[in-house]
Amino acid sequence: MSKRKHSLILLLILLAVIIAASGCTEDASNSYESDLDNTSGYKTVTDMRGVEVTVPEDPQRVVAMSRSLIDTAMYIFGKEDRIVGCSVEKTATDQGTYVYNGTDYTVNTWIGQILNPELLNTTNVGGFAGPYGEPNAETIAKLDPDLFILRDMGEQDENTEKFIEQLDSMGIPVVVLKYPSCYENPDAETIYDEVMLLGEVFGEEEEAERIVETMRSRIDFITERTGNISEKEKVNVLYFGAPTNAFDKGGVGYAFGNGTIELALMEKIVNANNVYKDNGRNLISSEQLISLDPDKIILSTWSGYHPPRQLYDEELYGNIQEMRAIKSGEVYSLAATPCKSERLEFPVNVMIAAKAIYPERFEDIDLETWIREYIVELYGTDEETTNDIMNAFMLEYLEIT
Repeated sequence: MSKRKHSLILLLILLAVIIAASGCTEDASNSYESDLDNTSGYKTVTDMRGVEVTVPEDPQRVVAMSRSLIDTAMYIFGKEDRIVGCSVEKTATDQGTYVYNGTDYTVNTWIGQILNPELLNTTNVGGFAGPYGEPNAETIAKLDPDLFILRDMGEQDENTEKFIEQLDSMGIPVVVLKYPSCYENPDAETIYDEVMLLGEVFGEEEEAERIVETMRSRIDFITERTGNISEKEKVNVLYFGAPTNAFDKGGVGYAFGNGTIELALMEKIVNANNVYKDNGRNLISSEQLISLDPDKIILSTWSGYHPPRQLYDEELYGNIQEMRAIKSGEVYSLAATPCKSERLEFPVNVMIAAKAIYPERFEDIDLETWIREYIVELYGTDEETTNDIMNAFMLEYLEIT
């Protein structure tokens, strides 16, 4: 072989090696870029609006605008120290103060604050309902959050939407949960959905499933005992809010009707018949209350805790004290704390209502024991913290034996 031909072959081999090497380099580069995409520290979740939101894989600075559930779920996840702002009421309001017969029934003990006392030291970011003040996007931006979670009550849709748009324009990821009352037919299932979404956001899917199973097991227990009650056997019940300031507005209290989660839980799980058929939660007069003539009345916490003794004995309610339910001692309170019926503790109030309405079906259930076991299983609390939560419920005023 001539030297010239030999050199040409070597040159061709060298070119082939260079081309091959170049190809490998390009593949490696593409692979590296792909790995960067996969480990960029962000993920996409679909919130309860149906909107896809890009959030940090491991959020470090969280603002939670809600009246609990988000903060208590984060406590269970072990991420409560990441809350830098939330809807928090640090002092009692005049409207929320209720003193009767020498006892102060003002309620300011949030379960979230028992579990995580540092919540009181976080910045109050307001809310679209409740005593927190109007939300302010600038206040939230100053907290430098990497995630904002809103539990939407659906009461100020237009204002809420504008507020979310402000946060979006600031580059703050917004994940929206929805209260059961946001839906035409409220249901406990949407509470479970909220928990599962939070589990996805914080990478705590298994723990979220455990929370849901803990709640669902209690609700299933109640349903098993009430599910076969016939229409004829159903007790007629009024779910009633009795803040004394209702009289200043020309009424005697607030009746809960169709479209409220409280009514949904009572009808679907406790299997009672609600005597108030209008939509929503409405101020009613003494005459309207008397005409409803329920077999039993269930009192919710509203602007202070309201024990049954209030309706039985207080002169302010003198014109309704001849009602059958009041004369026969069939008025019962739910658990205290500023707690509506769509939090992680909602099975507690469902059980209280079920035992009050159908005592013969739950005569073997000691409420304090049942509730204590639920709280320990749900939150994993020690004896001291569990006692603090039980005290906050004010079970001694329920009038349930």
